[in-house]
Amino acid sequence: MIASSILHRRAVAAARVTCLAGLLGVLLVANPLAAAEPAAGQHDMLLLLPTGPIHVRAWITDGGQPLQQVRQNYIQQLVTSLDTDSDGKLSRSETMKHPLFVSGRRYENNPFLDSLRSKRPYTDREIELAVDRVAGQPVAFRQNNTFAEQDLSVFRVLDQNESGLIDRAEMRLAPAQIAERDSDFDQCITFNEFLQDSPDVPADVVIMSVVDTPPTSLHSELLRDASEPVLAARLVRLYDQDRDAHLSAPELGWSDQRLAALDTDHDGRLSMQELGSIAQAQPDMQMTVDLAKPQPEAMRLVSPENETQLPARIERGNVRLSISYRYRDPVEEARRNAENAFNLIDVDANGYLDRDEIAEHQRFERYLFDAMDEDDDDRVFAAEMLKYVTSYAEAASTSCQATLVDTGNGFFQMLDANDDGRISIRELRECEQRLVGVAGEDNTINPSRLAKSFRIEFERGGVSLFGRVDRPDAQSPAVPLRNQAGPIWFQRMDRNGDGDLTWDEFLGPREVFEQLDADQDGLLDPTEAAQAHEKTP
Repeated sequence: MIASSILHRRAVAAARVTCLAGLLGVLLVANPLAAAEPAAGQHDMLLLLPTGPIHVRAWITDGGQPLQQVRQNYIQQLVTSLDTDSDGKLSRSETMKHPLFVSGRRYENNPFLDSLRSKRPYTDREIELAVDRVAGQPVAFRQNNTFAEQDLSVFRVLDQNESGLIDRAEMRLAPAQIAERDSDFDQCITFNEFLQDSPDVPADVVIMSVVDTPPTSLHSELLRDASEPVLAARLVRLYDQDRDAHLSAPELGWSDQRLAALDTDHDGRLSMQELGSIAQAQPDMQMTVDLAKPQPEAMRLVSPENETQLPARIERGNVRLSISYRYRDPVEEARRNAENAFNLIDVDANGYLDRDEIAEHQRFERYLFDAMDEDDDDRVFAAEMLKYVTSYAEAASTSCQATLVDTGNGFFQMLDANDDGRISIRELRECEQRLVGVAGEDNTINPSRLAKSFRIEFERGGVSLFGRVDRPDAQSPAVPLRNQAGPIWFQRMDRNGDGDLTWDEFLGPREVFEQLDADQDGLLDPTEAAQAHEKTP
């Protein structure tokens, strides 16, 4: 009887599995895009604009390896380095001193808590979670609205009479006003040089402060992961104007052809189930990003089929979107940040920190001091602090940050014609003409009537223990997505990277420069350089 009952239950369970498999097969046939797996390193994201979403696809790697593989390699190296008895497992005692497992320090010298503590080794999943607590997801989406406020500094430079408008007289004076901002005399004006009351920053120095509570990154509401489980519901909530729980091409700001690629039931609308496959749709922009490479070689545009070149800037209604990359060494940043913090806290300059010196720093007093005091001598030396932050930063460096930067009305982008992050001499010459074109028949520029500008910036992930280490500094401007042009000798002479050679940059006789300068405008552009290169035997 018991045997027959067991056989009956097994038969019922098998029938259920067969039914479920059949149902799953029907769903996959009904929505074939849902079965498609993203390629290694592929990350799709949507910028949720009022006029419709913009789809950006990026293949993000680190030294050619997908970030998931980089994270796994780091975990394997971590286990190998901590496994002192070489048994292939990590015990609680082996991880006690490591920053990723610092929570275990509370059990020390407390017999009661120690008796409650698990004695088993860490599982693979627990080790992964310990790394994830520091590094986060392989790609984290953030939002920075600071530059929107700083963009007003560009407007204030142009608005000399502080009228709130830029008139024709101010447009004529704009080139001279902008040129005065070239504080490093490299014949290019960066966004940072427009900032008012900016201090003189020596080379290779980052200004930081020690704070008790490090600022947290602002989670992005506009830039979303395309694989987000609730993204379809979010899209319907944002764009469903007729409240029919479906999205049409006009509601998404798409063409009918683009919508048809996801419209599996051919009803001219996208249901929430069909929207779940939006990551497999044709993107508006796609590129490769290698976090191990310096700028600007790290980022390259990828052209889809039947398209020769994909634009580095997208304009949708009154919104402009550009892409940039910032090279970052989070380990070096964290060490430099720790050195500055150590020197500020070590008021008696005796080479170590004691509990009296950390009394005013709550985070230090709560757990950082004990965590960094590796030899338990009640003192934290600089080497101990650097070892701690290095281990912390190495885990964080296995991730990538995709930050949506709100650059405001885009006064800087208005003058930066080639979108390379600098205003060059050529662009200065065209400055008045561009401003007049923006003003149109009004003869004035009103900020409230201008388009909004956004930038998606990719960089390696980092960690902050003693204040911000991930903010841009005067020596590391973001380099937007742009292609190198001209012969090799031209690129090497172009020291400021603005795409033109001035006489100061040209490494040759003056008469040769004038011969190459076909239009006699005092600048050698890539076309003129290429023509000269072709004529060279």
